[in-house]
Amino acid sequence: MKIFYILSLVLSLAACSKPDLKPVTVQTKNGDITYFVEVADTTPKMTKGLMYRKHLNKDSGMIFIFDETHPQPISMWMKNTFISLDMLFVDSSYQIIGIAQNTEPLSVKTISPTKKQTRFVIELNAGEVAKHGIQIGDKITF
Repeated sequence: MKIFYILSLVLSLAACSKPDLKPVTVQTKNGDITYFVEVADTTPKMTKGLMYRKHLNKDSGMIFIFDETHPQPISMWMKNTFISLDMLFVDSSYQIIGIAQNTEPLSVKTISPTKKQTRFVIELNAGEVAKHGIQIGDKITF
């Protein structure tokens, strides 16, 4: 009985654990801004993204990492995403090549601000782009 209780407690804590957060820094003309992001680098993580969340902590977000051997234009959507986001589309040289601001929650409209080959998409709270003056051509470090 005691072992069952301990095992149940360990499994409960593991299920509630926070995702691994990685720093991503956006280098702007106004200075560097660092966000702590969840990494979506598998199909299940990419498929879920930030869906069903009602809140995203300040200075946090998610980075989608696409296959580096087949970079291509990327489209996103807001299906089942309850919070408005800013999205940064980034190429393999870590340069921002497209920006979508204040996306519409729960929308299934395609979001594709660039036709260029995209390696990463970073999702942040809506308003971050305007607040920090993030622009196409800025670089990220990850």
